[in-house]
Amino acid sequence: MRSFICGSFVLFLFVFSIKSNADHILGNDITYRCSSTNDSIYYIKFNFYRDCNGCYVLGQSPKCGTSENCNSSQTAPTSLTLSCASGSTLGTISMTRTSITDITKTCKNEISRCQQPCNGSYPYGIERHTFEGTVDLRKFIKNGCCRFKVSVLLYVRGAKITTGMQQQGFYTFVEFDACKKPCNASPQLTNDPVAIVCCNQPYFFNNGAVDTVNYDSLSYSLAPAYQASGSQVSYTSPYSATYPMKAYFVGSMKPPQSNPNTDPPIGIFLDPETGDLIFTPTECDQQAVVVMQIDEWRKDDKGKWVNIGMTRRDMQFIVQTCPSNNPPKITNKTFKYSVCAGSSICFDITTEDKVFVPPPPASTPPPDTVTLTWNRGIPGATFKIKNYKAREKTGEFCWTPNKNQASDLPYTFTATAIDDHCPKNAVTTRSFSILVKYIAEADRNVDTFACGKYYIESNPIANFRGTPSYFWEVTDTNNQLLNKSYYYFKPSNSLYSNKKSDTIQFRKGGKYIIHHRI
Repeated sequence: MRSFICGSFVLFLFVFSIKSNADHILGNDITYRCSSTNDSIYYIKFNFYRDCNGCYVLGQSPKCGTSENCNSSQTAPTSLTLSCASGSTLGTISMTRTSITDITKTCKNEISRCQQPCNGSYPYGIERHTFEGTVDLRKFIKNGCCRFKVSVLLYVRGAKITTGMQQQGFYTFVEFDACKKPCNASPQLTNDPVAIVCCNQPYFFNNGAVDTVNYDSLSYSLAPAYQASGSQVSYTSPYSATYPMKAYFVGSMKPPQSNPNTDPPIGIFLDPETGDLIFTPTECDQQAVVVMQIDEWRKDDKGKWVNIGMTRRDMQFIVQTCPSNNPPKITNKTFKYSVCAGSSICFDITTEDKVFVPPPPASTPPPDTVTLTWNRGIPGATFKIKNYKAREKTGEFCWTPNKNQASDLPYTFTATAIDDHCPKNAVTTRSFSILVKYIAEADRNVDTFACGKYYIESNPIANFRGTPSYFWEVTDTNNQLLNKSYYYFKPSNSLYSNKKSDTIQFRKGGKYIIHHRI
């Protein structure tokens, strides 16, 4: 009996130790891509976001935070679980940490909690730990599995979360179809999660998800957080996956209502097409979990959209008071553009950062200067700053898509405006989309008959988009319009034609140019 009591007591202390101290996890995301030499071999990347006030991970240096070293697979992603999405576990994927990066947005005069010395002047810090691994799926595909699931369970979520789920397990996963051709790559998340947001200030964020490998269609949704496989975390009322934190509302408006175009924005708005997340946090000491799910879609051989992959970014948001500052804004009137393939498009991206004017007798602080960048989301496009010395920057985006880049799906990129306010920079990120329209093309046939008569016909190319309209006319070699003493279309007796095919009767000999527009 005595040995039984001691054994139980030791086990209890072990579990309690994990739950009470290892609350260093602020978020994570998993991405994947197939090998260029074998499309059944996949490279997996796991980004793990560490709270630098929590335990350090796997003996890292510097060791800011608590004195505890989170050194086990339960507190760091040294391996991921591979499953067939239908349910059966297939094994594990060994992961190796390849980098550690401080992503805290502080001004140059401040030191985050992630930096040495560990008593940095800024009370928060966020590190991105990148782990990478490789998995060979050939034998599993041969045995009939096509849709795979890669997951991880870590301990634990932060003790300071105020919307429920504090110190619950941290479980996340991705799914993808490895049988679809060409082999799939997940969207790359080019913008780090900005986990520290300012109370009562508009917040604009975009993960910068781009798929420059397959150019699959992406859709976005707010999704539940998980504490284990098949087990969602518990939310404190009124919070939920789709209303994860307190946001500004006016009058009788309430969740799920939202309006991203007001000043300040109302409710929590997620654009399902671009992934723009827009809201105004109003509870100044809140810490909440927000999960964004990104689904990939591709047309099958019947033209039907099918889901070929899903990834998630699980983020913990920390709301704090940011006195004496207005966040920068990206002030474009429109964020959606279109251009014909082969044509050029250029437009400016403008910013604004209003000077904060406090109530008297406080003095007005100096104005902030804005830095404007983009995530290079569209290969071949250019982005340049037009006014480097200005306080509020303007960027110029230019692109000339070629004929092969015409698509029914828009291309996207993000622009990020960051001010230099101390101690914390304010950040705004917005998405821009460009639809590249197909060029109307047709083959033209001309048959010669006797007595100056010519038969003309337009044949639109295969897969022509939309309903074609036609226009024909004739000019001389100087492109000058002619009258009926030279030619006319039969039987309409007109100088032009809107038909797919028609007949031209020439009355005088000479050289002519037949123009066709579709």
